[in-house]
Amino acid sequence: MPPSARIFRLPRLTYLVVLFLLFCCAPIAFTVNGIEGEEAVVGPQTLVLVVPLVAAVFIARGATITSADGITIRAAFGHRFLAWDEVRGLSVAGRSVYAVTADGSWRLPCVHVANLRTLSQASGGRLPEVAAPTPKFAPQRRRR
Repeated sequence: MPPSARIFRLPRLTYLVVLFLLFCCAPIAFTVNGIEGEEAVVGPQTLVLVVPLVAAVFIARGATITSADGITIRAAFGHRFLAWDEVRGLSVAGRSVYAVTADGSWRLPCVHVANLRTLSQASGGRLPEVAAPTPKFAPQRRRR
């Protein structure tokens, strides 16, 4: 990967959701017809354990990779490459950022408004430079 490439993905702390789902699904997966106190049985209800696995795949695969060549959008079950020549600009709706092309707009997963400066720097000058955010501090309290 070139040094100017930048990967935007969910933080590793997000995997706590998978752990929480596993703890919630385990009692359901190993009970017999909803009766507690019986021995754990592996049966069709064990397929509930697929839910944490699918959540882990969504967390691991979802990413936006920007490089000098273009933007790669990775989803759980596929990816799309947008060359910088195809990208007309960026659109912001709420906290989500979209890459606008002639075909339509594509949501950039894991990229938020706060990441626009980093995204424009990783584009190698193909996107306009975004000014650094100015911090807003809380007002000072005066002693009376």
